[in-house]
Amino acid sequence: MKKRFIYNFMVVMAVALILSITNVFAATKTANVSLPSFKVTLNGSEINNSYSKYPLIVYNDITYFPMTFGGCRYLGLETKWDQKEGLEINKTNISYPLDEYKTNQKNSTKYTALIPEFNIKINGKTVDKNNAEYPLLTFRNITYFPLTWEYGVNEFGWDYYFDNKDGLVIKSQNASPKSLELVDYLHEEDKYGQFIVHDDNIYYAGNNGFIYQAPLNNLKNNKKIYQLPKDSYSGENIYVNPYFRHHDGGVIFSYSTGGTRGMDYEIAIKEDGTTMEPMAIGPFIAPEVSDEGLLLYNTPNRIYETGNYRYMITSNINEANDPQRIYKLNKSTEKITLVNEKSANEFKYRNGRLYFVSDDRMLYSLSLSDDTIRLESSGPVYQERYEIIGNNIYYFNDKDQKVYKEGDKNPLNSGETGEEIQLTGDYIAITFNTTLNYSYRSIVYDKNGNIVFILPRKMSVLSADSKRIAYFDEFDKKVFLVEMK
Repeated sequence: MKKRFIYNFMVVMAVALILSITNVFAATKTANVSLPSFKVTLNGSEINNSYSKYPLIVYNDITYFPMTFGGCRYLGLETKWDQKEGLEINKTNISYPLDEYKTNQKNSTKYTALIPEFNIKINGKTVDKNNAEYPLLTFRNITYFPLTWEYGVNEFGWDYYFDNKDGLVIKSQNASPKSLELVDYLHEEDKYGQFIVHDDNIYYAGNNGFIYQAPLNNLKNNKKIYQLPKDSYSGENIYVNPYFRHHDGGVIFSYSTGGTRGMDYEIAIKEDGTTMEPMAIGPFIAPEVSDEGLLLYNTPNRIYETGNYRYMITSNINEANDPQRIYKLNKSTEKITLVNEKSANEFKYRNGRLYFVSDDRMLYSLSLSDDTIRLESSGPVYQERYEIIGNNIYYFNDKDQKVYKEGDKNPLNSGETGEEIQLTGDYIAITFNTTLNYSYRSIVYDKNGNIVFILPRKMSVLSADSKRIAYFDEFDKKVFLVEMK
């Protein structure tokens, strides 16, 4: 029934690239077009054609969609334009927030569009424009591309249907960011609040030191669950910054007061949104010294505990220029032994191993079952910028600052230099410096090494679980939520 309707109704979507009519092509024909009289919903968002600068249009009973920069990327497509080669459209599953290009002037119902002449490729295949039953159109200097079943379903992977009640409904395969309008969210020009998504709620930092809980399906129904103190170290009327994290199946947040001489606190949030009493975890404490002269630090990236042992990075103050290395303390005998001669400044626990960068800038890992050391990277690692998820290792190369996946010779993201790497939930998010053509600002990988989310903007303040990611978009200055597909 659905397929029959598609062929009969021949609903066609359009994709477009902003082109200058006078400089790019010569238009030889015109076409009478109108605005659709039915509803159009794209990835769950209803489009307001009446007040859009680039509305959907209808030509010969076929619906055309304008692919502006944001429009095509909202539906998982990208365009390239070349003066000689023409227009190229590729399905990449890139993601982008919806931009309807709203205006204050209401559109008319009928217009005249142009039929241009230029070459076009879809996923590397040339379109025979001379025999095209449904030609490309240009309207308001935007190229509109018609989509038959072959293009919409076979080439772009979209799913769409039409009925009298819902109108035209289109869903693409890419993950679509949805804006979270957080009430009283802490946001200034160069400062934005932390947040975390847990179960069906989002917890976030608000103005005037408030922490809020809000249900994801009704953000306006938020409630204040905690009042943060002011930071005596930073000055009057400045509140401390909370940092959220998942812990033992729940959420806790921490904050520091008074700089290095202040106190650090952790507070657990109960399921009903109330909070536990603050737990003081102390100010910065100078390391103790063992009988052997080893410095015993108390920082998380220098300590990891199992049932029988405490692994720690330390050095001996009784030996001149003694490098910091990994030792382990037997909890039963309190004996401390050197694990390996490799130097280390900090480590990360992943998959039953402790990963660290040694003084040769190579990445190694320590097995906690037999204390053996294994080389993990084929290239030098920049600072501590690496992460492990599943069986995959990603790292910034110390020589060129580009990001590599271990085992691949070529860098990721068109050879763009890396900016930040973060493990969050079941994903690794990498941000890049986007100075190259056709590179991306943010890419998210899953446990299997697959790209599950691409964004041409920088993501910050990431929070993720097994099925979704919340992030702050530094361009829009908004918080978005993405449901993974």
